[in-house]
Amino acid sequence: MSYLSNALVQFFIHIKQAQALTIINFKSFPQRLAASLVSILSIACVTAVILSVLAMTEGMMKTLHKTGLDNTILVMRAGAVSELQSVMFPVEMNILANNSKITRNAQGQAMASAEMFVNAEVNFKAGIDDQVTTSLALRGISATTLLFRPNFKLERGKLFSSGIRQLLIGQAIARRMPELSVGKTITLGGAQWQISGIFSDDNSVFESELWADIGIVQSDYQRGNTIQSIRLALNNINDLATLEKEWQDDPRLNVRVITEKQFFADQAEDLTRLIRWLGFPVAVVMALGAMVAALNTMYAAIASRSKEIATHKAIGFSPLAISISILCEAVLIAVVGGGLGILPLYLAFDGWTAATQNASSLSQMMFNFDIHLVLIAQAMSLAVLIGLLGGLLPALKAMRLPVTEALRD
Repeated sequence: MSYLSNALVQFFIHIKQAQALTIINFKSFPQRLAASLVSILSIACVTAVILSVLAMTEGMMKTLHKTGLDNTILVMRAGAVSELQSVMFPVEMNILANNSKITRNAQGQAMASAEMFVNAEVNFKAGIDDQVTTSLALRGISATTLLFRPNFKLERGKLFSSGIRQLLIGQAIARRMPELSVGKTITLGGAQWQISGIFSDDNSVFESELWADIGIVQSDYQRGNTIQSIRLALNNINDLATLEKEWQDDPRLNVRVITEKQFFADQAEDLTRLIRWLGFPVAVVMALGAMVAALNTMYAAIASRSKEIATHKAIGFSPLAISISILCEAVLIAVVGGGLGILPLYLAFDGWTAATQNASSLSQMMFNFDIHLVLIAQAMSLAVLIGLLGGLLPALKAMRLPVTEALRD
């Protein structure tokens, strides 16, 4: 019991000594700021890169996970991994919609929506002589489509008229390309289209699309009466497995059935996996560089303060207390660097609308950078870890530095 008490007393003495030395080091830190600048900037760059990757991933995940309804199924041609690859016919829609498991409205009509999806080349004027060409997703929708978009809201303008080359543009496109305003004329498929309105859909992926009358889209893109996807509302989502088997056994059908929610969740996984594969290796390499910079900085600090460290040991400060104070200083460098990387990124890019190429649709998908507290904590934790690892070996060196040798330097 006496041995344990002595150990505790010694431990608290070491902690008090470390606290005193850490306060001294922190107060004198501004004088060593220039010498620590390389480490600070290296850690700032790593923190900014990792936070960017996390914010991009989070923004895309939120955009795609917000898309789709739990009781809505998406039907495409068997083997199609995206709507772009699918081709279906009205006769198939009639067979699917007439199933008893499909929800019906008060008039007894099946809750079904036929849609077209085109990777469209869009041309418009951004200035007097500046012609812009970009690739956007064009969705031909039917009269029942809005029943499957409960979060749809017309922000500006009006709905397009059927049979006329008018279209709605998603709010994400309008933020990203402010030139596309209500009343503006753009070129799609060699024809002139007028923007009739701008819509929002709770920041879902649909805000990255152009919506137009399906009949005009079929005509302009020479698709005849074909469609690419069918959305159906189920009475009970638990009937999906039974319904899928029933349709697979029907020789008139050759379809793939998936919940709309799952379809977009799968796209989210594919996109974010690609970003992680590209972004995290870059961040790891930069983190190693920042760790080396921190290591050099702390070694240089010990070399320049060897007499100071020896004096502390001579007057009774323990090697453990000295090493803890060195580690705390390394963490301080990391926190300053982490803050320097996080703050400008948060102020400049939180909520900023970015665009990426959606591999499944071959068109642009807009999403918002989402820099929230959890991501900031993760990025700062990485910065602190770099500081700790960078300060560990110098702290051990300071602990083992002989007093007589240091005083002779």
